[in-house]
Parts: sequence; structure tokens; C-alpha cells
Amino acid sequence: MPRNSYSALRQDIRSGDLIAFRGNGPVSRLIRHVTGGRHTHVGVAFWWHDGLFLFEAREGVGVQIRPCSNLLPFDWIETGLEWTEQAEQFAFAQRGKPYSYLDAIRAGLGFKLGGGGYICSEYAAEIQWKCNGADPLIPRATPSDLVDFWLDQGAPIRALRFAEYLT
Repeated sequence: MPRNSYSALRQDIRSGDLIAFRGNGPVSRLIRHVTGGRHTHVGVAFWWHDGLFLFEAREGVGVQIRPCSNLLPFDWIETGLEWTEQAEQFAFAQRGKPYSYLDAIRAGLGFKLGGGGYICSEYAAEIQWKCNGADPLIPRATPSDLVDFWLDQGAPIRALRFAEYLT
């Protein structure tokens, strides 16, 4: 099995790790243009029973949880965070909250986020803050800011694909 296939590495992903996406649609292209980053969306991995899920805030949908197997391809950033009950309770309690288009614009322009909903990077950072040992300086601004924070901390990044994508 290819080294970067989802099937080969799925069991190594831990709750609290960052999952990042490099979208190609019109909104993703706009995000990349405005932020200058490679990543256009992020969420936090979460194991529930035998399933690997993603906590995320999405435009048009708000805060939700989806199975990671339905979201490939994506980049996996191994954060080394210790998942806590506090992180889990917080993440679940936010489900259904709205997506903040105003905060998306603020983040893109480099302004402080104002609340009233979530953008993906803000929600992901706040979940990670609730993990033991999480740095309170984890940025909430853009998806690429959050990815870059973890890469600057020495976290490894792996691009995961279905095995058939790698042949």
C-alpha cells in the first residue's frame, strides 16, 4: 500500500491533529489570493468509536462533524496534542453554530475576529486550545496561518490520498 494512502496512515491520526485542505473551487481560489496561503480550509480530527471524523466550520453550513474518509484528499498535520474531555465537550457544544462570513473577511484582511459565529481556523484553534499543553498563541486567523503555526513548531505534514490516486 502506498505510504501516503489514507488506508495506510488512518490509524496514526490522533484526535486533536489538524486536517487541512487545498481547495480548487472559486471560493478556495479567492481565499488563496487574499491570504497568500496554500490551505483553504482546516478542521480537527476526532476518533469516535472506530470512526475518524472532522470537526469543522464550513461556509453555508456552520459547525459540523463529518467522516474523514469522505473528505480526501487532505493534508494531515500531526500536532502531538493530548485530547481532553474539555476539548471534546467544547467541540460538540459548538455544533450548529453559524459560519461567520464577517470573520472570514476580517481574517483575510488581517483584522481581529469579532465573534458571532465561527470560521474554520478559529473553531479548530479553539478546540486545540482546550487540549492539554496547547499553546494559547495558536492563531485563529486563516487556515494557512494555523497550518504554518504547527509547521513552525516542527509538526510533520503528510498529504493523504486514496491509494488509487498514487499510482
